Amino acid sequence: MKDPYLMLAGGALLLFQPLYFTLPASIYFVVQKRFPGGWGIVSFPFIWVTFEWLYALSECAFPWLTIGNTQTYSLEKIQFAEITGVYGISLWVLLLNVLFYFLIKKLLIEPTVSKNNLYISVGIVVLYILPNLYNSTINESQFHSHRSLTVGVVQPNVDPWDKWEGANTFVGRWNQVQHYLQLIGKQRNDSLDIVVLPESAILLNLPAFYEQYSEFKKIVDSLNVGVVSGYIKVKYYEPDNAPASSSTVKGTDIRYDSFNSVLYVEPGTKGVQSYSKMRLVPFAERIPYADHVPFLIEPLRWGVGISNWGLLKDSTVFESSTFNTKFLGMVCYESIFPEFVSAFVDKGAEFLVFITNDSWWGNTSGARQHNQFAVLRAIENRRWVVRCANGGISSFIDPIGRMYSTTSMYTQDFIQHRIEPLTAKTFYTRHGDWIARICAIVTLLIILFSIGYPLVKKQK
Repeated sequence: MKDPYLMLAGGALLLFQPLYFTLPASIYFVVQKRFPGGWGIVSFPFIWVTFEWLYALSECAFPWLTIGNTQTYSLEKIQFAEITGVYGISLWVLLLNVLFYFLIKKLLIEPTVSKNNLYISVGIVVLYILPNLYNSTINESQFHSHRSLTVGVVQPNVDPWDKWEGANTFVGRWNQVQHYLQLIGKQRNDSLDIVVLPESAILLNLPAFYEQYSEFKKIVDSLNVGVVSGYIKVKYYEPDNAPASSSTVKGTDIRYDSFNSVLYVEPGTKGVQSYSKMRLVPFAERIPYADHVPFLIEPLRWGVGISNWGLLKDSTVFESSTFNTKFLGMVCYESIFPEFVSAFVDKGAEFLVFITNDSWWGNTSGARQHNQFAVLRAIENRRWVVRCANGGISSFIDPIGRMYSTTSMYTQDFIQHRIEPLTAKTFYTRHGDWIARICAIVTLLIILFSIGYPLVKKQK
């Protein structure tokens, strides 16, 4: 156990997640008691999906347990996510379970081939094969374009504890940057267009240091490749304009924020494009609603000093004039928020870059699950996904959800793949979580009816 705070935060999450989902379970319990017949049971999928969606909206969100996330290995079943998103998959799974419940219940009461049992069985079969029928209508040629580029991914496999605790000087951090540039140089080839480095690979506000950035840019120009990398952006405030959640430079009254950010540097061009993470892991990266509870920041600061990231709303879509394309660059668990990702695609992103540092997970299933969830973002938006993780798993995912060049955990590796930027927008990209919103309306009507029905029945 390298950090007690990390263990405490993880334990709190294990308690909070099931505690939150007692809310839809409790509502269902009340509704089921008040609804006539089996209608209360039919309401369960809509109630559950509503709360999956609502849970993802707050700063406390960690929507890892969305039921639709479980289906990423069944590509032939989930292609309809380009219409409904992951919440449509959740609804489909839950409706199937409800039908199975009715069938088993009726068979226990009446173990014969009755008309009702036959109807339910047919319903199960139809609902089960509908996704396959939709899959059969997909024409893969629509996911090809006349443009393509080769993207490389550097998986450095740097121990995150050593990185943050060991590189505690400016020189140490700059040496790390030079090490990454050397790794890129070793893998450089004529077909390579863009190289991606993982989350917080650069522990400096690099563009603010003229000498170091000039050297960095000179090497990028000489390699003739664009570089996408995680880095630490820093913003200083006037004393009167500092957010309540900002930090203070030790021994001074200077206020500042650090941001978990992504930069894109293109060869032969000036300037740096930057995006700062907007969905921060609760407690591990930022105290939820920190501006309203600043007194909790210091007591709950993580030992490696990254539990108080600043929060920006820049919503950058990176643009490459060299390759005539646009793309999003997101950090870590931002990739598990479906509508958040689709909003950037709707703004013009033609492929998706997710950078992460899943080495924090240790030898658990977390990193593997995180990699799989990116399959859904590829299908929902019909975009290529480039996934770069510090210690694994890194991969490329095509618009159908097929995975390529998958790396192993805790290995230093380099992978590259030819991808095609795409511009067509799916129904989900344009309309977001519409299926979840419909479920929310249905749930509200169910709650109102469950309140009103007993009163009307009583009056009769």
